[in-house]
Amino acid sequence: MIPGAGNILVFDALERAWRGDSLQDGQRSADIMPASQIVVPNETRSNRSNAYFPLDYLPQAIGMKIAMLVNLSPYAQWQAARISNSILYAIMGCFAIALLPRWKSLMALLLVIPPVAFVASSLMIDGMIVALSACMVAAIAAAAEGKRLISLPHTAVLGVLAWALACEKLPYAFVAVAVLFLPSAVMTVRRKLEFVGIAAVLTGALYLPWSVLFGSSLAQVDVSHNVSVALSHPILTIGKIVHSMLFLGTFAYLPTWYVAMAAVLGLVWLAAVAYTVKQHWTGQVTLASWAGRHRFLVLGLVIAAAEIAAFVLFVGLTWNDLASMSRFEVFEGIQGRYALPILPVFLLGLVVVDNRNGRQPALAH
Repeated sequence: MIPGAGNILVFDALERAWRGDSLQDGQRSADIMPASQIVVPNETRSNRSNAYFPLDYLPQAIGMKIAMLVNLSPYAQWQAARISNSILYAIMGCFAIALLPRWKSLMALLLVIPPVAFVASSLMIDGMIVALSACMVAAIAAAAEGKRLISLPHTAVLGVLAWALACEKLPYAFVAVAVLFLPSAVMTVRRKLEFVGIAAVLTGALYLPWSVLFGSSLAQVDVSHNVSVALSHPILTIGKIVHSMLFLGTFAYLPTWYVAMAAVLGLVWLAAVAYTVKQHWTGQVTLASWAGRHRFLVLGLVIAAAEIAAFVLFVGLTWNDLASMSRFEVFEGIQGRYALPILPVFLLGLVVVDNRNGRQPALAH
């Protein structure tokens, strides 16, 4: 029996780390290479910890700080960080569900599926990105549901959420574009400009200085060379992105339960879409009128595809040698957790367009 309070496993792991790293010599040899040839960080360049904005880890830091103040063991401090991350995720998830005018159960389902629950209870930032994405979708739906123009505080909340998503990972902030498609009956052009201004000021004042001075991203290839190759062969690069996206959608190499879960979620979403479209069907419907009525459904799909394409491109540029890849080769390094924050975006068209009780005349015309 291992006494957990004594941190036996923790000390053993730390001891093994001090014995040496078999790859250390390779790392040192890479450090002395010219910066133009390799992008592995060294003592003069930023390290991997600078890949994420410091505020991204605020939920975990709160729990760890409390544990440190009460002199808990190192292992307990890490667990406290996980707990605080889970608590804040649960609070924000409940806020998003409460704010939604409809399809609350579907949002709740997305927030508790095993992969999302796992990242939300870990030390990673992915759970918070899911929660922020859910809150953004809910805030947009609440704005669209209103019978009068949204207030400046509501606009400020939307701007702060857009900034927070951009600080987590820029592609996940694409969902904020949906704010600009809200009808003028609930959000005027002035309010939309205020929304853009708030998000831009926060990003420019807080995120960009850190990104320029301290931010970095670990890569195992020459990123500048990859960018040059991508710009020289745009059609081929787009083809590789699309191919990798399609491969991601096949759920290759994933366990059976994961594929079954994804299939169930997909069927539930399709049923919800069919129900929404049926509720708005008025007989004589042209393509233009259908697209206008369900513009947020179309927009949600476009945003989801753009977010997936963005992180696939990022992985392609940082972890794959584009010049040596074959035409139909799939990018390596794509992780399924990258797609989790995109799940709430698929609800955008359901929660905004669905006015079964007739309380959304601004969006019905």
